[in-house]
Amino acid sequence: MALEESAKASVAFPTHRPAMLLGPDELVRAAVLGLRGKENAPKPFCLVGGPSLADASRELGLPLVDSLLQASRLLGEASEAAFVAAVGAVRPRARALSLLEQASQLGWRIHHLDCAGEDPRWRPWDLADVLGDRSDVRAEPDVRRLISGRRILVTGAGGSIGSALCREIAAMGPAWIGLLDHSEYNLFRIDYDLKVEAPGVARSVRLCDVRDNESLRRWFDMDQPDLVFHAAALKHVPLVEAHPSEGVITNVAGTRNVARAARAVGADLVFVSTDKAVNPANVMGATKRLGELFCQALDRGSAPRVVTVRLGNVLGSAGSVSPLFASQIAAGGPVTVTHRGVMRYFITIPQTAAFLLRAAALGFGREDLRGVVNVLEMGEPMAVVDLARTMIRLAGRRPDVDIPITFVGLRPGEKLSEQLVADEEWVAGAMSPDVTAVASPARDLATLESDIDRLVALARSGRDDLVRAQLSAALAAPLPERAPLRSAVAV
Repeated sequence: MALEESAKASVAFPTHRPAMLLGPDELVRAAVLGLRGKENAPKPFCLVGGPSLADASRELGLPLVDSLLQASRLLGEASEAAFVAAVGAVRPRARALSLLEQASQLGWRIHHLDCAGEDPRWRPWDLADVLGDRSDVRAEPDVRRLISGRRILVTGAGGSIGSALCREIAAMGPAWIGLLDHSEYNLFRIDYDLKVEAPGVARSVRLCDVRDNESLRRWFDMDQPDLVFHAAALKHVPLVEAHPSEGVITNVAGTRNVARAARAVGADLVFVSTDKAVNPANVMGATKRLGELFCQALDRGSAPRVVTVRLGNVLGSAGSVSPLFASQIAAGGPVTVTHRGVMRYFITIPQTAAFLLRAAALGFGREDLRGVVNVLEMGEPMAVVDLARTMIRLAGRRPDVDIPITFVGLRPGEKLSEQLVADEEWVAGAMSPDVTAVASPARDLATLESDIDRLVALARSGRDDLVRAQLSAALAAPLPERAPLRSAVAV
């Protein structure tokens, strides 16, 4: 249990309320039977779904409706007491969003119901329920082989992405896990959580900034990791736009420091990147693209491997809009959106940790696809204003009625839409149904090193104007013709 959740009291079950159940038929059957056997529990009233629930409806003697609006009509005057329970994932996303909108219109909230244990448990739906599955990769053989019995180090271990990654790793039997972060509180928090959740896993806390090359090398030399996940970064677009030198020192120099330290001890590396690196329009995206190019060049060279993974917007992470929306909703609004037309690819934190591990395992297994970027198949992008409406509904409020939404204009460096594959990239291969390898023309490692040296020197002197120019020049360097990928020669 996470530190923030450890003091939360269990929530009493909503007794004797008419329950409408959503979800796959086998889970719905089990939930109805489980609820019927409990005296102080909601009372199953109807099933909500399509033809797949018809057999369950007949077997359980409960009416089947295709919408919550229809369920409300069946309930009549008792509709105010309704309890809507989703058992398992509701897919596709459009179906989940439609049900959430219907619930909002009726003044209802949708709850996730877990009947796996002796006592049913419930909680309000959250973004992960609506936008993505809580994907479980712990049973996947390739992922377990990547982690089990190995020494794993995570940079940015106390951050939202890093801490989720640490929890997944700790559950798969590593020989040791290193928690490296520059924030003492974040380190304390993830160390506390792992002490509770995975007490048998050996771990070490390393208070270290990736910008500090000497300190980083000292810890790597002491710890001798086998595999490093580099999640530490500055991610907030407007702040990095206002502080380009700091963005370069962390996202470019810091990435090179970590990569060099990993190579010095023979450790493989996973570099966590972002869709902001695709045709970058801001400093944060440009620094992450330069980090990608550097890691791709390393991976095209000699062992050890460097696998690059590109994510969409991670909801709840540092720099994500969702924590801002949550605080604005809690305060009664308004929720501020920059522009009606802003579209983004969204991924939840649980999805992110699972995807990173899967993409890493797939990447290390393909020697023929060195120097690529692994990209998640993220489906259709979502309007940020629709995300705001979704979060308002999840909070049990009505958008534009209980909570107003206002538009405040695009921020510096912000684009209307993001892409997952750049203009200069092409699909090199399918790693799996949900992970694609994309390649770009090879960049010369020595030239990249020289460009980064100049860029970092300017950044350390605080020359923000020249930093922007040098960053653009480094990314705009002439590209060689497209060449086939090649395997590296082992050393």
